[in-house]
Amino acid sequence: MAAQNLAELCAVLIENHVGDLAAQIFTTLSEHGRCTATTLAGHANIPLRRARTGLATLIEEQLVLHHTAEEDAPTFYTVSWRNAYNLARHANVIALVTERYGEAAGQVIKNILQLGHARVGDLADAYNLAPASQRDSGIDMVHAKEGMTNGTAKPSTQHVTSTAEFHGILRNLLRDGILAKVGARSFMPVSDLQEQLQEAVIVDQFPDRKVTGPKKAREFGAAVNELKRRWQIDDTFSEAVDVGSRGAIKRPGDHFAPNKRAKLNGGLANGHAIDESSAPKLSLDLIVRVDFTRCTLGLRSRRLHQLARRVLGNATGAVYGALLKCVERKVRIIRSEPAEDPDADKILPSANLNEIAESLDREVDLGSSIKGVGGNKHLKPNGTGMKGKKNHVVDDEFAEIGIKEELSESEDDEPTANGLSSYRSHAKRVKMIEAHLMLLEEHPKGFCKRARAGSTSTDWGIDFDALMDALIEAELDDTITAKFGKKSLRVVRMLRERGRLEEKQVASFAMMRVKDVRSVLTELQSEGLADAQELPKDNQRQPSRTTYLWYFDTQRAQSLILQQTYKAMARTLQRIPVERDRFRTIIEKAERTDVKDHEQEKLGQGERAYLREWREVEERLLTQVARMDEVVVILRDCSAKDVSLDT
Repeated sequence: MAAQNLAELCAVLIENHVGDLAAQIFTTLSEHGRCTATTLAGHANIPLRRARTGLATLIEEQLVLHHTAEEDAPTFYTVSWRNAYNLARHANVIALVTERYGEAAGQVIKNILQLGHARVGDLADAYNLAPASQRDSGIDMVHAKEGMTNGTAKPSTQHVTSTAEFHGILRNLLRDGILAKVGARSFMPVSDLQEQLQEAVIVDQFPDRKVTGPKKAREFGAAVNELKRRWQIDDTFSEAVDVGSRGAIKRPGDHFAPNKRAKLNGGLANGHAIDESSAPKLSLDLIVRVDFTRCTLGLRSRRLHQLARRVLGNATGAVYGALLKCVERKVRIIRSEPAEDPDADKILPSANLNEIAESLDREVDLGSSIKGVGGNKHLKPNGTGMKGKKNHVVDDEFAEIGIKEELSESEDDEPTANGLSSYRSHAKRVKMIEAHLMLLEEHPKGFCKRARAGSTSTDWGIDFDALMDALIEAELDDTITAKFGKKSLRVVRMLRERGRLEEKQVASFAMMRVKDVRSVLTELQSEGLADAQELPKDNQRQPSRTTYLWYFDTQRAQSLILQQTYKAMARTLQRIPVERDRFRTIIEKAERTDVKDHEQEKLGQGERAYLREWREVEERLLTQVARMDEVVVILRDCSAKDVSLDT
């Protein structure tokens, strides 16, 4: 059973999200474990009808999972701790999607998060878009050109305005894994799903039900994994299966529009625009939800990108961000599996230099922060000169001696991927990217490394396990410094690096007095961050004749700080209703239909200041919750070593 602090936090989150009845049922179910609706109603002391209503609400949000073994068998319900906690991650997920895909995509994700899961047709109706018949005919298609400059698509700063934009956003989010399909298996507990897998394999391939023995066990395990992969493929979005009609009719003159750039770039690289009105539409019966596992990958990449930019500069950080984005597409979930052969080379998720160059923003100045990798190129923004003609790329080494490189008209007219005008400039850019990657490799944190050690391969990979261990240690160090001071941090680092030590050894290595070390160790022990192992010199175990070896357990400290973070998040969320009650008068007035969106005209100066104060208080509290969730991402989710929430 999950810890008390997590249970309290989940109850507060559910109460704020779906109401008191759902929170009461969730709390009762978490205390008594897996049970039926009748048993749950008895434990909660509520009518069965109300219990079923609350369960329906929780199931819709996937906060409670259920399974029925047979047709006439009772249905058993169990809580989903991970989905319940994910209610606290909504703000970070919306911010991540908005940063990557634009304001319109962030608004779509926000609506889906509020609903739990949604049907594509219902979402389209909620946005007041055209009905299905008009969408399929393409009559009302309005090609959105806002945010389009010189053929490059930029994130929209407005809400969804057309059916084409709506389906394009959903298709991109589904393709990148931010959204996932919802099926019957999405509402089943992991344990029941595993039993169903095994039973299906036994019925189909082992009718005698004998799966013991070395050979049979290997065959059975391989068959279960194969069926599991097939189920995962069925539950994954597919352009061939989950797309409805193309929904566009070419108007007169449309076939004369040039689309060479879209074909060259595949409509994906660096945001080059494609004709969304001719793209296939999603099936209106498709049900989608937010995949928080995939979003955790994005949050991890954002945190690593921020760290690299902080320690190595903007240009190197941008290169690392491009590498993270390329690697993220190839990694579906965060998991840490022990290697079968410890001496074998570890296979890292990797990307080659060309992929990184395509993903990297071409406006990043790569040569300014590294000396000796090649000068910058003289190129006007958007590839145009002062008179509207295309300006060619000229190397500095030729310009210095007065030689100007000439390009043929055919080369000038031919567009190339990522705006590069020649193979030579592309090779020079790749060389600079590799120089930045070598800086990242040489950093003590080891941000990346070549995919194959000791080779000159163009593939670069990231050892996420080692990186996350370093991030966890840094997070623990920051917490200890903020709570206990720099002396305590020095002692903790000494114990972590050198293992079990006596007080005198700690004082010697840390260059502190024994008296100061003893007080620091006692304080850390009282908080559960340090402990001592007793080694008595005789059978009487007298303290005077006992040696105490002090040590620091990283996993124990990680778990302790995680539980304290849960508690702090719960207390912060509980503070919001208290503050709302303090500003209740002005909140009720501002929410009136005749005042809403007209505060400047309907409210006085003092009332507006009072309302502004409430909004600032609420924003500070919610921002603090989001920051604490970032700590949880590092300490619990990114390392994949904490399995306390697996159900």
